[in-house]
Amino acid sequence: MMRILCRTIGTFFCLIGIVGMLTPIPLGLIFFIIGLMFLIPSTPSAATAVRWARRKSDIFDRSMDAVTVRLPVPYRRVLRQTEIDFYEI
Repeated sequence: MMRILCRTIGTFFCLIGIVGMLTPIPLGLIFFIIGLMFLIPSTPSAATAVRWARRKSDIFDRSMDAVTVRLPVPYRRVLRQTEIDFYEI
């Protein structure tokens, strides 16, 4: 039940984030990151997709690194799972 709730909330925030990136007010990235915070622990394919996107897009990787540094420790731990070098160590 909790996994379904996390997936629903994460998907909602990601959709709001995508729409928000298209508007002149730059709040879309914040909502998108919040959505990923719900999706990455509850959906293994989401973590794989984020890791793939970080490999393909240098801009996305740098923005995720910038956000990760500013987050509190529990949230930072979730985004560190998607770093490119995380599983290559």
